Amino acid sequence: MLNSTRPFSAAAREENLARLAEETFDVLVIGGGITGAAIARDAVLRGFRTALVEKGDFAVGTSSRSTRLVHGGIRYLEYREFRLVFDACTERRILRRIAPRLVRPLAFLYPLYAGQRPAPWKLRAGLTLYDALSLFRNVQLHRWLSPEEASQREPVIGGRGLIGVGRYYDAEVNDARLTLTMARSAHIHGAVVVNYAPVVGLMKAGGKVVGAQVVDARTGREIEVRARVVVNATGIWTDHIRRMDQPDSKPMLRPTKGIHFLFPRARLYTRHAVIFTSPRDGRHMFLIPWKDFAFVGTTDTDYQGDLDNPAADAGDVTYLLEALNHLFPGARIGEDEIISTWAGLRPLVAAPGHPSAVSRTHVIVESPSGLMTITGGKLTTARRMAEELTDRVAKRLAEMGVVARSGCRTREPLEGAQIEAVEMGAMDERVGRHLAETYGGDARWILGYVEENPTLGEPIVPGLPYLLAEALYAVQHEMALTLADVLIRRTYVIYEAVDGGLSRARAVAEVMAPRLGWDAAEIERQLANYAAQVALTRSWRK
Repeated sequence: MLNSTRPFSAAAREENLARLAEETFDVLVIGGGITGAAIARDAVLRGFRTALVEKGDFAVGTSSRSTRLVHGGIRYLEYREFRLVFDACTERRILRRIAPRLVRPLAFLYPLYAGQRPAPWKLRAGLTLYDALSLFRNVQLHRWLSPEEASQREPVIGGRGLIGVGRYYDAEVNDARLTLTMARSAHIHGAVVVNYAPVVGLMKAGGKVVGAQVVDARTGREIEVRARVVVNATGIWTDHIRRMDQPDSKPMLRPTKGIHFLFPRARLYTRHAVIFTSPRDGRHMFLIPWKDFAFVGTTDTDYQGDLDNPAADAGDVTYLLEALNHLFPGARIGEDEIISTWAGLRPLVAAPGHPSAVSRTHVIVESPSGLMTITGGKLTTARRMAEELTDRVAKRLAEMGVVARSGCRTREPLEGAQIEAVEMGAMDERVGRHLAETYGGDARWILGYVEENPTLGEPIVPGLPYLLAEALYAVQHEMALTLADVLIRRTYVIYEAVDGGLSRARAVAEVMAPRLGWDAAEIERQLANYAAQVALTRSWRK
């Protein structure tokens, strides 16, 4: 039964906490990243009583710290990972169809210069294979551009022994918002979804997992959540949950860190994304245009630090800058022009004997107690991962006498991710475009808030398109509970404002405070916590 009349709000979260304590679920999903959210949506669409709990905010980990791409993984062809690329290309096509507002085509250029690998024939063959693995159904087939054609399309890549350029398509995505939209879709269809609810233990009966002990992080209240099947979809925290089940379990993951830095697009203006390699080690990386900015990534280094707060260091930034300025020596991008960085951790599955010692594919394992764990993979393939996992859940539930009402339905349009025309009235064109692209038809709520209270039409940060009204919308329709939720994941203020938005953070907190019951002390705590997150995006400068 649809739950669409209940907004995905902070108030709905309180109701959901009560339901967690009172009901028995068919499926309890632990983890509110892209994989967990996709599983919850799949399970509830099949008719299962579904709950999802997340220890922090939705997409708080890797799912909001990516390269913001939905892509087939052209670089994996080098390792002959043909099945992986085929699956990713298929999922790219599905996501573009079901979430066209959030997953948008992006043209890439792959320039080749004299003395650079791969050989031109090999790149052209690889691009042809990429088209074939997309079943020739990408936005466009690849093209090979001569140096003259390439220089006309993108002058900054010309000269310096340019041999030719491969042009192909992948897609860009607002990663945090895609995850949030998946979670909200699960809510719309009746799933009980709660953020800021960490799992502190697993419940067992007769040696089998029958639920989890969950804490409401806002109040400290502990809740026992009963479920027939418990799914561990916690990404980089996978082994933490597995140890709750089996304290002596061996680690599955070999975490690696990937960082990006963002700078003004005017400093190196390109109309396309550009794929290039590091002169130091040949690693592939990207220059991605993003509205008024551009960002560069990513690194791939083993990580053993704090899983909750990864950050770029000076070596990471130097490595990316070196590669960028090698490709674009005329730009001379310097450290002082970097606005911010972000770092994400990949939950890669250790794979001895694999060319990179880790696998980019996902794995599903079931413990003797029945805990189902899914990990690995990537944002692009999360929907497919969820389908495979939920198929297994359905089989297990059928053995218990609980039968699905339907098969997988996640190829249906994703609610809240469609392109809709919204009349913006006298709204500034840049702001109007931002609202339409970000919220679609729900932009009407934000326009309504501004109409009722014109002060909410003020920008969060002068020069950026985000409005104070978006903070109110985030609380009342996107289950935002903290200042960081709004300024990091509902908007990208933390990355795009020169000061990370610190000068305007109090104004945002004061919009949120009455709706969340914050007093003066809590506002100060929110400001301090957010300042610590801003510091992480700039800590490499130390």
